[in-house]
Amino acid sequence: MTEFVCRVANATGEVYERSINAVDEATVRRDLESQDLMILDVRKPSALIGALKSLFRIKRGISMSEFLIFNQELAALVRAGLPIVPSLELLIERRDPGIFRDALQDIRERVKGGEALSEAFQAQGDLVPPLYSASLASGETTGDMGAVLARFIEYTKKVLAIRSKVISSMIYPAVLLVLSLGLIGLMVFFIIPKFETFLSGFDTELPLLTRVVVGSATFITSQWKIVVVVLISLFIGMGTWGRTSAGLIMVDRIKLRLPLVGKIIRFYAQTRFTRTLAALQAGGLPLVNSLELAARAAGNRVFESALFHVVGRVREGQSLWESLDETKLMTGISVQMIKVGESTGALVEMLENASEFTENEIDQRLTRLVALVEPLMLVFMAILVAIMLMSVYMPLINLYGNSGGF
Repeated sequence: MTEFVCRVANATGEVYERSINAVDEATVRRDLESQDLMILDVRKPSALIGALKSLFRIKRGISMSEFLIFNQELAALVRAGLPIVPSLELLIERRDPGIFRDALQDIRERVKGGEALSEAFQAQGDLVPPLYSASLASGETTGDMGAVLARFIEYTKKVLAIRSKVISSMIYPAVLLVLSLGLIGLMVFFIIPKFETFLSGFDTELPLLTRVVVGSATFITSQWKIVVVVLISLFIGMGTWGRTSAGLIMVDRIKLRLPLVGKIIRFYAQTRFTRTLAALQAGGLPLVNSLELAARAAGNRVFESALFHVVGRVREGQSLWESLDETKLMTGISVQMIKVGESTGALVEMLENASEFTENEIDQRLTRLVALVEPLMLVFMAILVAIMLMSVYMPLINLYGNSGGF
């Protein structure tokens, strides 16, 4: 599939741009013409822009918070009895120019052309989560779009809340890390070079620690261009490998095995899976379809691969809890809750309970992690400063001792 940037105009004369992924330009033009849009321009993004997007993973997307606000506004308009097309027109006016507004304009035109709202959102590709299109489809089937939007809003709020907790807990350790790197840079580029000039005036052998520190600093300051090129090459090489299928799986596997944070990442992926599955089941989607969508929402490819194995086992007739238990990725308590839910017909409720349990585990582990990381970072900074000071003062102490000062 190739990305095409299209500039089109609708029947009212409104001109806007949108991106379409298609096999060729002819397919793009047929799609646009079927929506009664006037085609002004169809082009591929420049090779340079495409390379930069590939390198830095720049892609189409909407922030979860922005999408949450949109759905809250849409739900309010639906509850007020306003039809979908006028609702979309009002919401388009409230959006700033950009990817989301262009997508909403395309959705409005598709709905005007007779497509269902779920199909119009699904046509946007990875711009919106598959869960959303599936939820809208269930709302169109049951005729209760307001309830579907309310469930999706509640789901998004809970996912955002747990994500916010994870990010907030990492702020202080990140600040300490930046300060440590800043301290290293200050010593390497300013303090040690001056100290080396001072020591060069003495005809004496320097201690090993001093020679190592001074030699490292001298190499970095004198060969900084080579150091920068090597670091950039490593960054590009690791980034390129990390975008391959094997690289993505390896990175996600390493994340799950990291000390201190591996369990938190595991619980976070489990929570996203159970929350998504609960929302889809509450909307009436068949279990196998729900599992396929929920697996993609886990956010970890090791989890996703294991969960697609679960999909196959459930499709063959095995119970959900037994299939999940085989993966050994989910906590035993969560599996038991799902077992109870399956046997009693209260699967949605027990999935929500399992989500709340793992969210509490994440809270507790984040609290312990922050309490542990703070002193560890302070100890690391203290050791760093001690090494630097020892490398500076050891020669002075030796000189003083050799001169008969002791």
